Amino acid sequence: MTKLLLAGAALVALTGAASAADLTYEPAPAPAPIVTEAAFDWTGFYVGVHGGALFGDFTGDLDGLSGTGGLVGAQAGYNYQIDHWVIGVETDIAYSSLKDVAELDWLGKTTVRAGYAWDNFLLYAKGGVAYGDLKYADESQWAVGWTAGAGVEYAFTKNLTGRLEYDYVDLGKKDIGNFDPVVNGGVTAHAVTAGLNFKF
Repeated sequence: MTKLLLAGAALVALTGAASAADLTYEPAPAPAPIVTEAAFDWTGFYVGVHGGALFGDFTGDLDGLSGTGGLVGAQAGYNYQIDHWVIGVETDIAYSSLKDVAELDWLGKTTVRAGYAWDNFLLYAKGGVAYGDLKYADESQWAVGWTAGAGVEYAFTKNLTGRLEYDYVDLGKKDIGNFDPVVNGGVTAHAVTAGLNFKF
C-alpha cells in the first residue's frame, strides 16, 4: 500500500512539473503612444480684414481740429517663426471717416512685426511707415509719417486667426492744395481695431 501511495504521489509531481514546463512568460504589451497635437505654426502668408475706431487731432495750420471716425480695411503679410519668436511684415489700407472741417479719407501702414508665441496665442509689437490722404476745403494731399503699435492674435484653426490691435499714427505735415496763404497740416491719431486673417 505504501509503495502504491508513493507511486501515485510521484506521478502527480511529474504531471505538475510537466505542466509548469509548458507555461511561457511573455512581456507585457508596450503602452500605446500618447498622441499630442502639434503646436500652431505661425509661418506663412496671410490676408485679412479689419475695422475699428480712429481718434485723431489735426496739426500745423489745422491745429484745434479733432474728431473720431471709423476704419474699415484690409491687410496682407508674412510671418516667420523661430522657436517661440515670430517676425513678419505687413501692409494695410483702410477707409477712414475721421473729419472735423479737415478730413482723413484713407490711412495705410507698412510695418515690421515681432512677437512671442505660446502655441496659438501671439503677443506682438509693430512699427513702420504710415501714409494717408488729408483733405481740406475740397483739396487733398497724401502725407507720409510713421506708426507704432502692439496687439494680440489668436489662432482659432490652422487657417483662421483673430486679433485686437492698437496703433499710434503721426502723418507729419504737408502743404494741402494751392491756398494763399499756404495751408500746412497733418494729423496724429490713435487707432483701435479688430481683425480676422486667413493664413495660407
